[in-house]
Amino acid sequence: MSDKIFPTAQDAENAFYEALERGDLDAMMAVWAEDEEIVCVHPAGERLTGQDQVRASWTKIFSGESRARVHIRASSAARKAGIAARPRSSPPMCTCAPAPAGA
Repeated sequence: MSDKIFPTAQDAENAFYEALERGDLDAMMAVWAEDEEIVCVHPAGERLTGQDQVRASWTKIFSGESRARVHIRASSAARKAGIAARPRSSPPMCTCAPAPAGA
């Protein structure tokens, strides 16, 4: 786990996608709060709660042979008083594809 604090929500989001693209479990878990109340729902997945379930899910995802190449095409967010929110009607467009061999 990590005691890393991200200065902005955008910094945390960037760290998330960088960790995803690298398949870096420690960097991914550094994005998550060290709290047993955290919740993660992967696309078409079940609700995972707590550090152990979230870590186990990312371990399984990153143990595969292929890595994802992540490209954010559009993003919008409302920011006020240290809170960042993304409108439900306009989530970031994220394309994940296998990384080229040797990448």
